[in-house]
Amino acid sequence: MSFTDKFRTQHNEILLIAKEMTVQLKGKADPAALRKLLSNLAGKLNFHLAMEDQALYPRLMERKDSDAKGLAKQFMDEMGGLGKVFGIYNDKWQVSAIRNDPAGFASETQAVFAALTKRIARENAELYPLADQAS
Repeated sequence: MSFTDKFRTQHNEILLIAKEMTVQLKGKADPAALRKLLSNLAGKLNFHLAMEDQALYPRLMERKDSDAKGLAKQFMDEMGGLGKVFGIYNDKWQVSAIRNDPAGFASETQAVFAALTKRIARENAELYPLADQAS
Protein backbone atom coordinates (compact mmCIF):
# COMPACT_ATOMS: atom_id res chain seq x y z
CA MET A 1 0.00 0.00 0.00
CA SER A 2 1.45 3.35 -0.98
CA PHE A 3 1.32 6.53 1.06
CA THR A 4 -1.12 8.19 -1.37
CA ASP A 5 -3.64 5.36 -1.75
CA LYS A 6 -6.11 7.05 0.61
CA PHE A 7 -5.73 10.37 -1.22
CA ARG A 8 -6.36 8.66 -4.56
CA THR A 9 -9.44 6.93 -3.15
CA GLN A 10 -10.75 10.30 -1.99
CA HIS A 11 -10.14 11.72 -5.47
CA ASN A 12 -12.24 8.92 -6.94
CA GLU A 13 -15.05 9.62 -4.46
CA ILE A 14 -14.98 13.34 -5.27
CA LEU A 15 -15.05 12.64 -9.02
CA LEU A 16 -17.97 10.20 -8.61
CA ILE A 17 -20.07 12.86 -6.90
CA ALA A 18 -19.13 15.40 -9.58
CA LYS A 19 -20.12 12.89 -12.26
CA GLU A 20 -23.47 12.22 -10.57
CA MET A 21 -24.17 15.95 -10.40
CA THR A 22 -23.21 16.36 -14.06
CA VAL A 23 -25.58 13.54 -15.06
CA GLN A 24 -28.41 15.10 -13.05
CA LEU A 25 -27.79 18.50 -14.61
CA LYS A 26 -28.42 17.03 -18.06
CA GLY A 27 -31.98 16.13 -17.07
CA LYS A 28 -34.70 17.80 -15.05
CA ALA A 29 -32.70 17.94 -11.84
CA ASP A 30 -34.23 18.43 -8.41
CA PRO A 31 -32.56 21.45 -6.75
CA ALA A 32 -32.73 19.80 -3.30
CA ALA A 33 -31.04 16.64 -4.63
CA LEU A 34 -28.34 18.72 -6.31
CA ARG A 35 -27.75 20.68 -3.12
CA LYS A 36 -27.47 17.44 -1.14
CA LEU A 37 -24.86 16.14 -3.60
CA LEU A 38 -23.02 19.47 -3.46
CA SER A 39 -22.96 19.37 0.34
CA ASN A 40 -21.62 15.82 0.22
CA LEU A 41 -18.96 16.90 -2.27
CA ALA A 42 -17.97 19.87 -0.11
CA GLY A 43 -17.59 17.64 2.93
CA LYS A 44 -15.40 15.14 1.09
CA LEU A 45 -13.34 17.88 -0.53
CA ASN A 46 -12.79 19.75 2.75
CA PHE A 47 -11.75 16.53 4.51
CA HIS A 48 -9.39 15.71 1.63
CA LEU A 49 -7.81 19.17 1.71
CA ALA A 50 -7.32 18.95 5.47
CA MET A 51 -5.60 15.58 5.08
CA GLU A 52 -3.32 17.00 2.40
CA ASP A 53 -2.47 19.98 4.61
CA GLN A 54 -1.74 17.80 7.63
CA ALA A 55 0.03 14.84 6.03
CA LEU A 56 0.95 15.24 2.38
CA TYR A 57 2.44 18.73 2.18
CA PRO A 58 4.50 18.44 5.38
CA ARG A 59 5.90 15.13 4.08
CA LEU A 60 6.99 16.77 0.84
CA MET A 61 8.33 19.91 2.51
CA GLU A 62 10.60 17.78 4.73
CA ARG A 63 12.35 16.29 1.72
CA LYS A 64 15.87 17.37 0.90
CA ASP A 65 14.94 17.47 -2.79
CA SER A 66 14.31 21.12 -3.66
CA ASP A 67 12.23 20.11 -6.70
CA ALA A 68 9.81 18.21 -4.46
CA LYS A 69 9.59 21.14 -2.06
CA GLY A 70 9.03 23.58 -4.93
CA LEU A 71 6.30 21.46 -6.46
CA ALA A 72 4.61 21.02 -3.10
CA LYS A 73 4.66 24.78 -2.52
CA GLN A 74 3.26 25.42 -6.00
CA PHE A 75 0.42 22.95 -5.43
CA MET A 76 -0.34 24.42 -1.99
CA ASP A 77 -0.52 27.94 -3.41
CA GLU A 78 -2.74 26.85 -6.31
CA MET A 79 -5.06 24.87 -4.07
CA GLY A 80 -5.63 27.88 -1.86
CA GLY A 81 -7.12 29.67 -4.86
CA LEU A 82 -9.20 26.73 -6.01
CA GLY A 83 -10.37 26.04 -2.46
CA LYS A 84 -11.53 29.64 -2.13
CA VAL A 85 -13.38 29.49 -5.47
CA PHE A 86 -15.07 26.26 -4.43
CA GLY A 87 -16.06 27.74 -1.06
CA ILE A 88 -17.70 30.75 -2.72
CA TYR A 89 -19.45 28.45 -5.22
CA ASN A 90 -20.69 26.17 -2.43
CA ASP A 91 -21.98 29.07 -0.33
CA LYS A 92 -23.71 30.71 -3.30
CA TRP A 93 -25.66 27.72 -4.58
CA GLN A 94 -28.26 26.92 -1.97
CA VAL A 95 -31.52 25.21 -2.98
CA SER A 96 -33.35 28.47 -3.72
CA ALA A 97 -30.49 29.81 -5.85
CA ILE A 98 -30.32 26.55 -7.85
CA ARG A 99 -34.10 26.66 -8.33
CA ASN A 100 -34.04 30.34 -9.41
CA ASP A 101 -31.10 30.03 -11.83
CA PRO A 102 -30.60 26.45 -12.98
CA ALA A 103 -28.67 27.52 -16.09
CA GLY A 104 -26.31 29.66 -14.00
CA PHE A 105 -25.79 26.81 -11.57
CA ALA A 106 -25.09 24.38 -14.41
CA SER A 107 -22.61 26.73 -16.04
CA GLU A 108 -20.76 27.52 -12.83
CA THR A 109 -20.77 23.85 -11.84
CA GLN A 110 -19.16 22.87 -15.15
CA ALA A 111 -16.42 25.47 -14.67
CA VAL A 112 -15.70 24.45 -11.07
CA PHE A 113 -15.71 20.75 -11.95
CA ALA A 114 -13.37 21.32 -14.90
CA ALA A 115 -10.86 23.05 -12.61
CA LEU A 116 -11.27 20.37 -9.94
CA THR A 117 -10.85 17.53 -12.43
CA LYS A 118 -7.72 19.13 -13.87
CA ARG A 119 -6.30 19.59 -10.38
CA ILE A 120 -6.97 15.99 -9.41
CA ALA A 121 -5.32 14.71 -12.57
CA ARG A 122 -2.23 16.84 -11.88
CA GLU A 123 -2.01 15.68 -8.26
CA ASN A 124 -2.30 12.04 -9.31
CA ALA A 125 0.32 12.42 -12.05
CA GLU A 126 2.82 14.86 -10.52
CA LEU A 127 2.47 15.27 -6.77
CA TYR A 128 1.49 11.85 -5.46
CA PRO A 129 4.34 9.97 -7.15
CA LEU A 130 6.77 12.28 -5.30
CA ALA A 131 5.04 11.58 -2.00
CA ASP A 132 5.16 7.84 -2.65
CA GLN A 133 8.90 8.05 -3.33
CA ALA A 134 9.41 9.59 0.10
CA SER A 135 8.19 6.46 1.88
